[in-house]
Amino acid sequence: MNDRSKKGNHRATAPENENPAETGAQTSDPTAARKRRGPIHLKSRKSLERLRARVEEAARELHRLRAENERLTERIAALESRDPAPRLGLDEDPAVLERKIKGFIEAIDRYLEAEAEDGPA
Repeated sequence: MNDRSKKGNHRATAPENENPAETGAQTSDPTAARKRRGPIHLKSRKSLERLRARVEEAARELHRLRAENERLTERIAALESRDPAPRLGLDEDPAVLERKIKGFIEAIDRYLEAEAEDGPA
């Protein structure tokens, strides 16, 4: 027995382990059945349907991302297994090479300056 029954509170309630809606029992509130089927129930159902759609969409996205991750992992492995790109064989002294490059840059600059002075063709 619970404390309420000891004190003489004799409200008609379902046993603690039974749900009146599950047992088919009528409640003393005549609007209770309407509330379960009324607008609030519909709003809850719509919310659950939206939630379900979002969860399904998230699951599809996870599946897509996992597939893409697998594809990229395979691509990385294939790229790593290749021979490295051939290096240019520059046997010259780096200082000599640098002087040559600066010379080319200066030649291009002189050409552009001369063309600018002569005006467009």
